[in-house]
This record gives sequence, C-alpha cells and structure tokens, in this order.
Amino acid sequence: MENISNRALISRLFRSAEEQLEDAQYDSEKWSEWYQVVQDLTIPEKMVFIIVKMNQSVTRGGFSEFYETSYGVFAPEIIHVLNEIKAIESANIVSDSMTVVNPIGLLDNDFKSFVFGIQLSEPQRMKLYTCDVRYDQLQDLENLEDLLGNYLKEMIKL
Repeated sequence: MENISNRALISRLFRSAEEQLEDAQYDSEKWSEWYQVVQDLTIPEKMVFIIVKMNQSVTRGGFSEFYETSYGVFAPEIIHVLNEIKAIESANIVSDSMTVVNPIGLLDNDFKSFVFGIQLSEPQRMKLYTCDVRYDQLQDLENLEDLLGNYLKEMIKL
C-alpha cells in the first residue's frame, strides 16, 4: 500500500469531489439540487468536501461567510462528521453557530431552505464573530487535517 500523507489524501478526495460537482448537471439556485449532488459523492469525498469548504469559508470570512455562501446547508452533516472524527470542540462551535442563524430551531429541509442564500443581520454577525474567535483558538488543539486524514485512512484502510 502507498504511504500517503493526510494532506495528499484529503487533497485527492477534495479534487475528485470538485470534479464531480463541476460535471454534474444541477441548478445551483436550488439548494435541493446542489445538496443532492453533494450527497451523491462517496462518503469519504463528501466528508472531505464539506469539512474543507467549512474550514475555507470560516478561515477566509468567518461563520458569516460560511452561511452566506450557503455552505451552511451542510452544518448538520458537518457536526456529525466532526464528532465522528473526534473534533468535538469544532463540532460544538458549528452547533453554536447554527443556533445564531436558526434561533427557531428549524430542522432538516426547512433548515436547509432557510439558510440557503441567507442574509445575516448585524447582531447575528457579531454573535458569529464569537464563534470565529473560538474556532481560531482551536488551531493547535484540534488539527482537522490530522483528525480527518487519520479517520479516512482507517475507513478506507490505506
């Protein structure tokens, strides 16, 4: 078996997921079609895609960007994946961010429809900023690349 680094494994899976999304025929203005294309990825590809997109968004523009670019539709799945790979604090922060954007507690498709294309208020942005700070402080405590890469290697027995 090839000895592959976590970064290389994640990069390959992410690239594969992005290629499939680019080739897919769907209406990007409809959350359900976009969501379904992501759901059709393999489990490792989907795990990598949603975690990488969440991390890129939050790193670039905070949880406000994560939700306003509509990646927030994957927040429940992201929480599940983060818990699965033992990134518990990261999962808690994403969960807390959901309560900021979804204070009435919508679930499933109602939640996804609500957050797809959401425009956040200034008070929401300020509350999400506290999640941004907490997320930034996890950098040395929960290395998502290592946790995700190690989990995937075990999952696919590399």
